[in-house]
Amino acid sequence: MKTEGVPKWFTGVTMTSSRAMLMTVAQVAVYDQAKQMLLTTRQGTVATTITQPTDVMKTRLMNAKPGEFKSIFHCILVTAKSGPLAFFKGYIPAWVRLAPHTILTFIFYEQIRRINGMIYTDNEK
Repeated sequence: MKTEGVPKWFTGVTMTSSRAMLMTVAQVAVYDQAKQMLLTTRQGTVATTITQPTDVMKTRLMNAKPGEFKSIFHCILVTAKSGPLAFFKGYIPAWVRLAPHTILTFIFYEQIRRINGMIYTDNEK
């Protein structure tokens, strides 16, 4: 805190918020299709694929030395010079973490909806 100050605490807030937004959109957008196909792992795959570039950018910005990147756009340009796969660095560990999280989230979501009478199973009709 003495060397970098309070602003360093907020490094990555923009990317973290963007990642959270993309994660939610990706999970919810494919939820019904994934549920119908019994492939809830697909949701985790879609969510990881959509959010991984943002996650990589967030990590780079948070780990950057002061002044290393002039802006988020500058960080994107520097990363892009390494090729498109640079935005997907760490994809497998992210997927291993996110896929089970997504599956459990929507299992609980379904149960809460069922308990509150928002959906009905064939036995309840």
